[in-house]
Amino acid sequence: MIKITFGSLNIEVHDVDLSLVNTKLNAILRGLQSSKLREVEMSVEMDALEAAVARNTTLDGSIIELLNGIAAQVLSTAGDRAKAVTLAAELNAKSDALAAAAAANTPPA
Repeated sequence: MIKITFGSLNIEVHDVDLSLVNTKLNAILRGLQSSKLREVEMSVEMDALEAAVARNTTLDGSIIELLNGIAAQVLSTAGDRAKAVTLAAELNAKSDALAAAAAANTPPA
């Protein structure tokens, strides 16, 4: 006879085939190990996701700062055609660089 107690649960088993019990316990252990491996994999994936969010947050802040700076520069060109043309060329160059960076860092569909 085998007695198993788990919390308030008490189980008594008579005429036990120990090889069958061993087989089932091994299956349970394999399942637990597999579950633990999936947990570790998910933890690694979550760390990568957190790092990506941090990078995007930093990038978003930089883009907002850039746009605010552009708005201020545009306002400062009011009435000065030469300054406006120079600013337009600078903005086009920055826009091209930003587009290239976005394309380089966009995963394929």
